[in-house]
Amino acid sequence: MRAHGPLAVLWTDHALVKAQLLAVTRLDVEDAILDGHGRRTRNARAADWRVQVGRLVVAYNYPEGDELTALVVTLWRRG
Repeated sequence: MRAHGPLAVLWTDHALVKAQLLAVTRLDVEDAILDGHGRRTRNARAADWRVQVGRLVVAYNYPEGDELTALVVTLWRRG
């Protein structure tokens, strides 16, 4: 079990649309956050944090409402 970081992930409507457009599964995005939270970097835009797994970049807020939940704000693929 993770010592620190989110245990649950919520989604914005925008992030759900982006995942569908990019053909990325919700599970892949949620795993990127839950498993990659320890390697996160600060994000200078609308979301607080950013993680990257391969070409997939996920921008999210944490904590979101409580210390257990992260909120996916957006995602994209690096070229």
